[in-house]
Amino acid sequence: MQVPNAKTARRDVPCNGCTLCCEGDAIRLVEEDDPTAYLTEPHPSVVNAVMIAHKKNGECIYLENHGCSVHSNAPSLCRAADCRVIARRLSFEEARRQHLLGRLDIRIWDRGHELLSATR
Repeated sequence: MQVPNAKTARRDVPCNGCTLCCEGDAIRLVEEDDPTAYLTEPHPSVVNAVMIAHKKNGECIYLENHGCSVHSNAPSLCRAADCRVIARRLSFEEARRQHLLGRLDIRIWDRGHELLSATR
C-alpha cells in the first residue's frame, strides 16, 4: 500500500460504518506522522517502530461508538487504508495464509472483495 504524505486526502472508501480495519490492525506511524500526537505502543514486527495503541480487546484506542475519534487527524496509514486494495492484491489463498500467520484479518479481505464485486 502506498503511503500518502500528510497533505494527501483520505481515500474515498465506502466504509458505511465498517470499522474492521480499526480492530487489531498494526497501524505503524511513518515519517509524515507526529508520534507525539498519538497514544502509541511498540510495533510487534517492525524494529524501532511504533504503532497506534490498542484497547485490551484489540480495537484501536481511538475507535469509539460513533467511529474514529481522530478521523480528521488520522495517521497516514489510516488515511491510505482501503480494503479493496488488499482484495485486488491478494488471492483468497494468499489472504488466508496471511490470516493464519496473524498478519491479516480475513474479514478485511472479504469486505474488500465484497465492495469490488458490488462495483462490477
